[in-house]
Amino acid sequence: MAREVKQQAELMRIVGTDVRANSDLLHGFAQIKGLGIMFSNAMCHVLKFDKARKMNSLTEKEIETVENFLSDPVKKGIPTWMLNNRQDYTTGENQHLIAKDIDFHQLQFRRRVSKLKTYKSLRYRANLPVRGQRTKSNFRRNKTLAAMKSKKGGRN
Repeated sequence: MAREVKQQAELMRIVGTDVRANSDLLHGFAQIKGLGIMFSNAMCHVLKFDKARKMNSLTEKEIETVENFLSDPVKKGIPTWMLNNRQDYTTGENQHLIAKDIDFHQLQFRRRVSKLKTYKSLRYRANLPVRGQRTKSNFRRNKTLAAMKSKKGGRN
C-alpha cells in the first residue's frame, strides 16, 4: 500500500497525461505525446520557465498556463513550422495536436485514405510500411505463427 502512494506522488497529470514529477521541465513536457524536446524548449522559453526546474515545483496556476498555451501555441508565439498538423485537411488551419487528439487524427486519416483504395491505403490495411522501406528483414509480424506452420510440415 505504501509503495502505491509513493508511486502516485512521483507522477503528476498534465493535459491528460501522467508525467514523472521528479524530471525537469524540458524532459517532463516532452513525455506528453505530441510534444518533443524542441517544442518543450520553445514552450519553456515563451512561458519564461527555467528548463532545469522540476515538474513537481509547478503550481496549479502554472499548469493551467501550460494547458492554455497548448490549446493555441501560435497565438502565444510559437512559429508555425514547429506545429505537427499544419494546414489541416478538413479545416485548413495550423494546429498542434497532443495526447488523444493525435490518435483520433491518425485514425481519421487512415479511414479517409482507406476509402481511396490507393497503394498507400492497401499498405496501411496490411500493416506494412508505407514509405518505401525494405521488408525482407524488417517489419516481420507473427513470427510464431510462421514457425508453427513450418514445424507442421511447411507447404500444403
